[in-house]
Amino acid sequence: GDSGAATAGYSGAATAGDHGAATAGDHGAATAGDYGAATSRGSVSVGENGVGCVRGNGVRARGGMGAVLVIAEEQKTNYDLTHHATIVIDGEKFKPDTWYCLADDGNVVEAKAEGGAE
Repeated sequence: GDSGAATAGYSGAATAGDHGAATAGDHGAATAGDYGAATSRGSVSVGENGVGCVRGNGVRARGGMGAVLVIAEEQKTNYDLTHHATIVIDGEKFKPDTWYCLADDGNVVEAKAEGGAE
């Protein structure tokens, strides 16, 4: 619930309400409400003014207005970072409630609903 914490393992899903924190493992999905925080190695979604951090291969993130998103892609063999970016959902350059990922060149792009670049 609100101000709560949720954790899920491999391919799991964790959801926390406003002001909550959610964490998910490999290929998992983490969601937190307004002012919440979510981390995952799959996908993250946070509400208004939330913080989302995702790292892995083919990862994606979305957030509400004012959210800060960190997206990091890594190599499949040794897990070293290949690209990373931090964005703020401002309603102009980056739209609220829109999935984002990193393109092969490391630029932030809109993601398909099921993952990967458009």
